[in-house]
Amino acid sequence: MKRVLAVLAILTALAACSRADQTATVGGRHSWTIPGVLRFSTLGEPDTLSPLIGESQTDTDLSMFWAGYLFNADDNDQLFPELATAIPTLKNGGITKDGLTITYHLRRGVLWQDGVPFSADDVVFSWHAVMNPGTNTATRLGYDDITRIDEPDRQTVVVHLRRPFAPFVNSFFTMSSTAYPIYPKHLLAGYHDLNRIPYNSKPIGTGPFIVQEWHRGQTLRMVANPHYWRGPPKLREVDFRAIPDENTLLTSMRTHEIDLWFGATASNYPTASHIPFTRAILTPFTQYSLIGFNVSRPLLADVAVRRALAYATDRKGLIDRISFGVDLPAEGDQPSFSWAHDPHLPMLAYDPARARAILDAAGWKVGPDGVRVRRGMRLHLEFVTTTGSAVGGRLAVLLQSNWRAIGVDLEVKSYAADLMFASYGEGGILQTGHFDVEASSWLNGIDPDDSTNFRSDQIPPRGQNQFRFRNRDLDDQERIALGSFDRDVRRRAYWRIQEILVDQLPELTVYFSRRFDVVSDDLKNYRPGHVVTTFWNTWQYEI
Repeated sequence: MKRVLAVLAILTALAACSRADQTATVGGRHSWTIPGVLRFSTLGEPDTLSPLIGESQTDTDLSMFWAGYLFNADDNDQLFPELATAIPTLKNGGITKDGLTITYHLRRGVLWQDGVPFSADDVVFSWHAVMNPGTNTATRLGYDDITRIDEPDRQTVVVHLRRPFAPFVNSFFTMSSTAYPIYPKHLLAGYHDLNRIPYNSKPIGTGPFIVQEWHRGQTLRMVANPHYWRGPPKLREVDFRAIPDENTLLTSMRTHEIDLWFGATASNYPTASHIPFTRAILTPFTQYSLIGFNVSRPLLADVAVRRALAYATDRKGLIDRISFGVDLPAEGDQPSFSWAHDPHLPMLAYDPARARAILDAAGWKVGPDGVRVRRGMRLHLEFVTTTGSAVGGRLAVLLQSNWRAIGVDLEVKSYAADLMFASYGEGGILQTGHFDVEASSWLNGIDPDDSTNFRSDQIPPRGQNQFRFRNRDLDDQERIALGSFDRDVRRRAYWRIQEILVDQLPELTVYFSRRFDVVSDDLKNYRPGHVVTTFWNTWQYEI
């Protein structure tokens, strides 16, 4: 016994020495931290660095380091001036009483990262770039209501609209659901379109960091912009690397090869939230996870099938097994903290017996193999998910089990994230409609406008209605919501829209998100935002 105790004492002493070595600090930082260099990762690879043509959320996240917007949204969900100096309102005269003219005053002294002054010319050019029919933009909603933009001087733009558009200030080159930054006219005016140009992998912006190099699948390296208008950022370098496997991401955070894992999936919360020398941050977000139905496919064109699938989906079980208490159950597409949320939405409870009854009534009979058949067609659906996603994999397994119990056969296909979320022109799976059922998430902007997802005129390539959903009542309500500056009028319209979505089910809301980030104890001033992206104050980050 004395010998065993002695060995244990030695091992304990060695372990203590090893731990002391691993946690040694230099200048107040842990030894694995590189002073002034932020190394960060997430699951999704950007399909481009240009949010104008990109479909990936990562494109927008990364733009907050190199690009500039007219306004940004802080961690209190408030817009604040960026390249513009004041937010136009009816009260300050920036918006005329008829809502048709909006004036922006631009910040003086801002330079593009190649030294050329930023001016009103760049704002006007960027609008034309959005409207260029040859460029594969995700949506032109709001931008297509502009009749012209005047430039009284180099620091002023006056936007004229053909009709009032209530979300305009919250959408025009700012934190909308499809946020576009300002682009440099002097570099890009000569191109026919902006789809496949060198700029998209090495952009020049007005932001705090300059893109040095990036090739798809490799590290994106950015360095501090010494001429940034706020002053040099606190970091000297930012290195981003997409890691398309969650186990590898977890290991990289544990070994401190990265300092920030942003947008971590909730399924990793039980483990990743307890990594030593890191902190887990949960941020309520204007984002929800959904199961989307391609209603242009014959089997899903029938709303009875979609309703049966909704009642057959054990969403509480999905949340328990996938979200681990991180995310929040809800119906509709507006978060509960939004003024546009309808608190009276009916809840679609898990009810397999009701699901079976709906399919029986619709003429779907159970075949000898347990799969339902109607008029010679089997109820066989193709479900697409992202390669390497633990959430997508678990969701697929649970849906297969839930839906098989009511006679639906679900085949699973996986695609790389950059193909899944690529633009229509690049053959993106969701944009081109090569799916029956999909699992994705939607991040809205600071305004509750959701029209690009559901309006009939927003079916790709014109917008992001990847469900191919058409509903005249919804279109009418969207027009009301977009055309009034009266919040009560808009609220009533959004309540009706949410009721239509729950009744017609182009998508089924699984849960509303809280963004989960794992952050090194050495990273300072990381205060994640709640809208569009968590990266609103990148110039203040310090490590």
